[in-house]
Amino acid sequence: MQAKKIAEAALFMSPEPLTINELAKTMKVESIAVALKILEDLEKEFNSRDSALEIIKENGKYLMRVKKEFLPYVSHLAVAPEFSKAVLRTLGLIAIKQPVKQSLVVQIIGNKAYDYIKELLEKGLIKAKKQGNTKILSTTSKFESYFGKQVDEIKKMTAKAYQSTLSFQLSKEESK
Repeated sequence: MQAKKIAEAALFMSPEPLTINELAKTMKVESIAVALKILEDLEKEFNSRDSALEIIKENGKYLMRVKKEFLPYVSHLAVAPEFSKAVLRTLGLIAIKQPVKQSLVVQIIGNKAYDYIKELLEKGLIKAKKQGNTKILSTTSKFESYFGKQVDEIKKMTAKAYQSTLSFQLSKEESK
């Protein structure tokens, strides 16, 4: 069926999850019900394959991605990141410290943090809730979907990296 192949190609090509409306329009099918049936069949068929890729439905949107167990082997091959290192650093800080005051992020990153936060809000990776003179920042479910990891996993990995860096620095100090 041509529509199923178009849906698979759309999921493969799209850098972001797609809604059923977007997929129906791309497949040029007559109704949302038909599009849902095609997506359901494609998802079952695709996920039953012995493949490194999977199709998932998350927050009402469809996404094709590499299965988590294969990410450590291939993540370095990903297309150039769409975010600068400064934006990623800001996002990392928010993810690790969340919920975190915007004023603290600005204090640590500097005044450019306002631009980075705006970009992250526009991409839907973080959310901001007004509290007094500042905002409280935290990541969204799109953050986890985008990076393929739960926030708790990222926090644990960061804590381990921090501990090993601290241990290394302490051992250097002791050897002096």
